Amino acid sequence: MTKYMDHTGKKITVIFATSLLFVFSSVTVLASDDDDKGWFVPSGTAAKNAYVGVGVGQSKSNSPDSNQDGSVTGITTDETDISTGIIFGYQINDNVAIQGGYTNLGETDFQGTSSGGDSWLAGPVRTLQEADGWEFGVLGRWPISERWYVLGYIGSYWWENKETYTESGFVSTLNETGNDFSYALGFEFDAGLKDRIVYRFMGAHHQVGNDNYDVNGVNAEIVYRFP
Repeated sequence: MTKYMDHTGKKITVIFATSLLFVFSSVTVLASDDDDKGWFVPSGTAAKNAYVGVGVGQSKSNSPDSNQDGSVTGITTDETDISTGIIFGYQINDNVAIQGGYTNLGETDFQGTSSGGDSWLAGPVRTLQEADGWEFGVLGRWPISERWYVLGYIGSYWWENKETYTESGFVSTLNETGNDFSYALGFEFDAGLKDRIVYRFMGAHHQVGNDNYDVNGVNAEIVYRFP
């Protein structure tokens, strides 16, 4: 039942994000080219060059094999999940922006059966690992055509990593927090319309902790840039 609910929640997230992409795409088609006007913030105000956005994608973790003490067999792992995030930033000039946001990297699932060892009691065992956090850094933006740009981002990621262990009916949790690096590369398409919708397609890397646990992902983002 729990596994079914997890998958149902992921499907709902994907459907919501897809619907959001469709709505914004429809808006850009209906809008006219007019960079001097915005729907929410007039040109020339203090909010000029600020932007906000949302993103959704797929993450794949590279979790260390710390769950295996030699006693676990029948191991299954699920290292891919849906990642989500919110974005906010300020465009300093055409090529440089400062950017922050919240990123949920999804879950990693480890399951198997232990014969009893140094780490596990005998019986079915499971580890569910979840990581999320806030990040802040610098975004570089280089034009390759009138509307397309290459993006590069590097920053710090303040993460929280929660591990839930289940063995022989007992459940325990371990919460860790810390700060590590993150970086991303990708492309941006500037619709150039009065609503200033920007589409981004990014590949990102987040380091979590000091035990070689890192998460790679691909994301689609929609950004509203105030005029």
